[in-house]
Amino acid sequence: MTPARTPRLALAIQVYALLGAPLAWTTQLVVGFGLTEAACGPAGRMWNIAIDTWESVIFGLALTVAAGGLASATALHRAVTRGAIDDPNGRVRFLATIGLAVGAIFVALILYTGTGVLTLEECRR
Repeated sequence: MTPARTPRLALAIQVYALLGAPLAWTTQLVVGFGLTEAACGPAGRMWNIAIDTWESVIFGLALTVAAGGLASATALHRAVTRGAIDDPNGRVRFLATIGLAVGAIFVALILYTGTGVLTLEECRR
């Protein structure tokens, strides 16, 4: 199946290219914050939560999702350039270009957030 024959597939790829990386970063921040609060609280100290392990998993998943979104934007942009996707108004090309920019920014943010969380001291109180 090519995206030219299945416009729903092209639309789904567009949505993933635009929203995959920002949602991955948001999830990384929210889940990471909750995990840190749980691990550094009185109950978390009692449970001995391995915060670095869980933060590494969250970091890896977020980076994978964001890189997939960036790759989807790249694939869409190339497909429009090759003419594999019919784009008379230029909407797909425009959204793919925006997806490239958004994906690159949020991949960088995920890298900064993940490396910062993993290199800093766990619980400072």
